[in-house]
Amino acid sequence: MSNYNCFPKRRSMSLVLNLLLTLGFCLSALPVQSQEKKETKKSADQDDVIKVTSNLVNLDVIVKDKKGKAITDLRPDDFTVTENGVRQNIEFFDSALAAPDGPTKPTTVANGPLPRQPSGFPRSIIALVLDEQTTEAANLKQVRDGTLKYVRERVSDNDSVALLSVAGGLQLLLPFTQDKTKVISAVEKAYGSSTTSKTSEQHGISENIANLRDQLSGAPTEPITIPAGGSAAAQAMISSRVLEQYIQFRSALSVQQTRPILAALAAICEGLRPIRGKKTLVMFSQGFVAPQVLDWQVQSTIDIANRANVAIYIIDSSGLTGGTPQSGALVPASALSGISAATSQESRIRAGAGESVFDITRQEGLNRQQDLLYRISEDTGGHFIKNTNDIGAGLERIDAEIRARYTLAYRSSDPNFDGGFRKIKIEVQRSEANVIARPGYYAIPPSQVVPFSPEERSLLANLTRIQEQSTLPLSMELDSFKTKMGYYLVPLSFEIPPSALQFERKGDKERLQLDVLGVVRDAAEDKILSRLGGNFDVQLTAQQYESILSDKIFYRQDMQLEAGTYTIDLVVKDRLSGKTAAKREKLVLPLADSEFRSTEAVLSRHAEPFQQKLTGPNDVLSEGNVQIRPSPSREFRNTDNLIIFFKLYNVMPFAETGTPLVRVTVTLMKDGRPATKPLDYTLTESRSEPVPHITFAKYVKLTGLAAGKYSAVIESRDMVRNKVIKQEAWFSITQ
Repeated sequence: MSNYNCFPKRRSMSLVLNLLLTLGFCLSALPVQSQEKKETKKSADQDDVIKVTSNLVNLDVIVKDKKGKAITDLRPDDFTVTENGVRQNIEFFDSALAAPDGPTKPTTVANGPLPRQPSGFPRSIIALVLDEQTTEAANLKQVRDGTLKYVRERVSDNDSVALLSVAGGLQLLLPFTQDKTKVISAVEKAYGSSTTSKTSEQHGISENIANLRDQLSGAPTEPITIPAGGSAAAQAMISSRVLEQYIQFRSALSVQQTRPILAALAAICEGLRPIRGKKTLVMFSQGFVAPQVLDWQVQSTIDIANRANVAIYIIDSSGLTGGTPQSGALVPASALSGISAATSQESRIRAGAGESVFDITRQEGLNRQQDLLYRISEDTGGHFIKNTNDIGAGLERIDAEIRARYTLAYRSSDPNFDGGFRKIKIEVQRSEANVIARPGYYAIPPSQVVPFSPEERSLLANLTRIQEQSTLPLSMELDSFKTKMGYYLVPLSFEIPPSALQFERKGDKERLQLDVLGVVRDAAEDKILSRLGGNFDVQLTAQQYESILSDKIFYRQDMQLEAGTYTIDLVVKDRLSGKTAAKREKLVLPLADSEFRSTEAVLSRHAEPFQQKLTGPNDVLSEGNVQIRPSPSREFRNTDNLIIFFKLYNVMPFAETGTPLVRVTVTLMKDGRPATKPLDYTLTESRSEPVPHITFAKYVKLTGLAAGKYSAVIESRDMVRNKVIKQEAWFSITQ
């Protein structure tokens, strides 16, 4: 038995799904606990606190006569509301701002403690949002000029306006204010230039794809046999590979372009949810395409907007177009042709370069980038205004609808918010009246801020059953490391044996498809604070596939959390076989103190020198230039080196030298008896970033140890204060 003071240098060829994702409101490593605490603070003036009853449903309604003119003089008893055929009691009514007798205060119609509007609070809340992800610099002037005209001529003292933009993330350029001077100044400064638009890049990629497809349409299909005779076929093969790369790039760029926009819309709407009034979000955008993998996020954004009763209006910031653009691709004119008769059956079934035929159909054809603009606006009670250089006129149309809207609220008679769709029907007692309102809503639980697809909701609802009847052998580990005062970085990792998963042969590659869904809940488990994971489609070369067969599929994702208590839920599904596994773990992150403390020991058999800094220069699972990969299954062979890694905090230095001294003793135990002699280490090197700490990073050879269950008993002693920390880490050795 021998031990060393450094990691082994051998390379691991295992498949690492290393995904330190930054997906806006869903996957960002945010201090979610501190946000939660801020939300629960009460104002000194309780009249200014507006709370939403859990099952209160808000609806904006516009009523027009047979000539299309808005009817603005209706009263509460003129309306009848039914939900799934059951009549509901209207408990709150807010008249139209353009009512003939002038705006009136919102009315409580029925008994019950409904939220009370603070005196002087604006009744119209308007968020102006510039989508810089898609809006090109050439179109910013008309957006700015139209917005300035609207603010000067239409915004009143009864309106509160905010200005935001979506670049790499959501930026608040001006908080909500009733001061028109501030709004005008902010608009003039904001809409100067757009450096983040990816629209021109998307157009260039689409043109290249179309040109390559034109080249390939007449290319020979015979196999390459001899250099001369196969030159045309070789060129076709090269073009085909280039086309595949362009398609992959386009798909990745679409995700990069679309995800921040959806996240921003959801975040704004969720922020407006507790506020009473007529809430409107106006976004200026040239349009974007959401790949199939983002379908759930599109619907969730719409659901969150509807729950907050925010009407989303979208104005096409590209202005007047000279004609209808067409791509020269395989889907020239109809969105349906790509999935019907225009392509072969094999082409319709197979996916290409990460894009399914449905994704390709969305990208190509007539104005496909505007499909989502229609869907988001129309499904939230707004409109999509396009093909106009007069942005101001579009804003005036939106303003007219804002001032014609009634707001109704009722408590649903069905308290079971199960995520299902509920159909709403609104009628008025006025002959030949046309009612314009949302047709219904998805009953999202009031505490659910994070969006989920219907399939994901089902997985979370059945987590206990999946955990008890898991069909995948899943090993999960949560480690925690201090990053700054009161905060922790928590790597979540798991392993699955490749033999338990199904691989699909695709050409010369093996395909693996995994769905990973994790959620972070508060201590009471009644509120989801954040989500983790994603949908992964991995294609392995023959060499990669062979290398992982003797290892495990590994996944890691880091979370930044505030001190507190959490519940972490994880569900993993093998899409090809349908096998699933689930885990639920409690996570306690203690408040900062001055006590000598240690993280739990991380056990591993994988260590690699950094070739590039994938996780940043201060990755918590690294020492020097070497990064370790946790082994959540804690299974080792006696030919492995057992790596032990942990960090010590609040180590006291000697007053004379300023240098700490910690002695660590490691003993491997089996059946309650020492399996090795105690191994002693002396630690004196302290690091100050991200917080002062000493890292223990050593390995022990397992050569000669028999198969069985073992534990590493670790004793760490601060020699200055004579404080001792003991911990035990269990593992097993297999033949």
